[in-house]
Amino acid sequence: LGCLGMFYSHKETTVLRLTTFPEGYQKEDQPEGANVSEYYDRGWCFTESAMASLTKDFRKSLDLGRMCDDKEYAFSFQLIEDCTQDGGRR
Repeated sequence: LGCLGMFYSHKETTVLRLTTFPEGYQKEDQPEGANVSEYYDRGWCFTESAMASLTKDFRKSLDLGRMCDDKEYAFSFQLIEDCTQDGGRR
């Protein structure tokens, strides 16, 4: 775990964050003991997001929770545009 901070904060890596549950995801249907907390209520997720925000250009920290359900992404720039709305951070 000691090197993970370097991965998330290195300016050349791209961090993919899934900040929302997929459509149709039912918390009550998950196995007992499953972590169903919201993204920013989880300690590691908050840390991951914070480290990525410190050193990266916003285009290198993508929030996949901002993807459009009804959109097919043919080009990476379309995905980056949607996943970095408002800086890609909530």
